[in-house]
Amino acid sequence: MFAPYVNLTDEGLFRGFTIDLVAAFNELQTEVEFQFVNTSIENRYQAYDIGRFDMMFFESPIWGWKSFTAEFIPLDIVDGEVFITLRDGVKDQQYFDTFENKSLSLVSGYHYQFAQWNNNEQDLMSDFDIQFVHTNRASIESVLKGRADIAPVTLSYLQHYIKMYPKIRDNLLISEKLDQTYSHSILLNPKAVISKAKLQKWLSDLRASGRLNRIAKKYDLAIKPR
Repeated sequence: MFAPYVNLTDEGLFRGFTIDLVAAFNELQTEVEFQFVNTSIENRYQAYDIGRFDMMFFESPIWGWKSFTAEFIPLDIVDGEVFITLRDGVKDQQYFDTFENKSLSLVSGYHYQFAQWNNNEQDLMSDFDIQFVHTNRASIESVLKGRADIAPVTLSYLQHYIKMYPKIRDNLLISEKLDQTYSHSILLNPKAVISKAKLQKWLSDLRASGRLNRIAKKYDLAIKPR
């Protein structure tokens, strides 16, 4: 799960930006019915390749899609990754200038700019002192528990986590620099039953009506201005 984009409630229900956006597309038109399909970060390439889904929100062309046939439609949701470490009264922003002799907590399957977008675990382990986890939450908690010195964390998730546990804010030093920033896109299979032009039109309608902006604000996400 990847709040605020997708989250699993205690009742076993999926919630988040993705779920609201699927509902918005379905309420906007009746030509097709969009359905949410759950997958994982590591398995999403294989799932796409075997046709488990035709469309994915919040992707980027630079994140390992070069070998796949896919089209990308700008969604204009802006996000990025910052670095965090445990605050100790001595560290300052220069602490993030180098990773030498520091342990890192990375989410398995993620592409990080400081690692030149390479997500091969063996390659990464040869270059850095790394422990791999499966979620942003695990990355944050590995730093809070002293299991890793530094973790790059998705900014929107960090904000979500601090909102849930505000007391931890004072325990973390958050980098002013970002590892990367990105403006999310929608990935679309060219063989899907809807065309890129059609999806662009529906997305434009959601934006023009203000609904896309309302969904983004609900989850404290920013829309890139046009």
